[in-house]
Amino acid sequence: MKLLKSLAGCALAAGIALISPAPAFAADELVITMDTAPGHLRTRMMREFISRMEKRSGGAMSFKLFDSSQLFSSRDAAKAVARGDAGMTVLVTPHLSRIVADYNVFDLPVINGLSDPQRAKMLDDGLGAFLSAQLEKKMGVVVPGNYWSMGKVLIFSTNKPMDKFADLEGMKIRIPGGAALVIRLKAINAASVAMPSTDLPLALQQGVVDATMAGAESVMTMKLTDARVKYGFWDQGIIGYLAPLVSKKYWASLTDQQKALFAEVWNEITVEQRQAILEEEAVHWKQMAELGVKMASATDADVAQANKAMMAVQDEMIAKLGISAEAVALASKAAKAASTTK
Repeated sequence: MKLLKSLAGCALAAGIALISPAPAFAADELVITMDTAPGHLRTRMMREFISRMEKRSGGAMSFKLFDSSQLFSSRDAAKAVARGDAGMTVLVTPHLSRIVADYNVFDLPVINGLSDPQRAKMLDDGLGAFLSAQLEKKMGVVVPGNYWSMGKVLIFSTNKPMDKFADLEGMKIRIPGGAALVIRLKAINAASVAMPSTDLPLALQQGVVDATMAGAESVMTMKLTDARVKYGFWDQGIIGYLAPLVSKKYWASLTDQQKALFAEVWNEITVEQRQAILEEEAVHWKQMAELGVKMASATDADVAQANKAMMAVQDEMIAKLGISAEAVALASKAAKAASTTK
């Protein structure tokens, strides 16, 4: 957990040497809008990105960060960047799936069981570039580098221990929405209930739902243990991602050298962010255990068995979500490569 500790204090970039003299051309100031709070990992990582960019550009590139949706909500941020009203944002891919349907590929059962590093490799080896090209074309933005991780989406229950998929049968599980999650849960004989997060604590307390899909961080920040959450289950199913979006107007203000520096530093930060999310998840798991939440993970054998049922409905998911054959092929290629290394 060294990375998390250092991020919580001062910037990581101290002592990093400049890779080149400051360019004579000064870029426009980059205004960054984010929806996360100052202490959130995403915000801290963005501050680290800014710190490194300012140092390594020799001060020729300047930045201003607005967190906590001070400028734009997550719903409006993408359009704001496309218009040039903001220079940059980082958005969760479920929001972007309304613009590019292929972002739904992360919900497909073909990639169930892949580890965090294996999914990151899937993105970096082709799927990310394929998705980014579509987003750039449809929105008129620039995607300057690789994708950050949102971390694992687990299932948290109030009244039923879970350590295998059979334990989910008959449960009413809250989901944030989306046809893919409905189909996935139906395939393993669980019921889905779409519900905003604001209604979740009371729904858990009153037994309207038995469980919820959520990240470990959400359980801690929303204090769902106070809402009777007692059990957590990682089904090796879904890991979320975030895409960086930069306005074309800002990008045009950069020299080729500055553009290359931007992409280089962003991808450095991405590697560290993906590691930091794993470390943060481990901290949250430990904290939940201390609060009495019993955490469990599905075995590879159980995942393989459950996937038989989920794969039987994958074609239905692909059709409903409008996922292209190219996106499915890239995900399937990654899954096949991962299976040969196990």
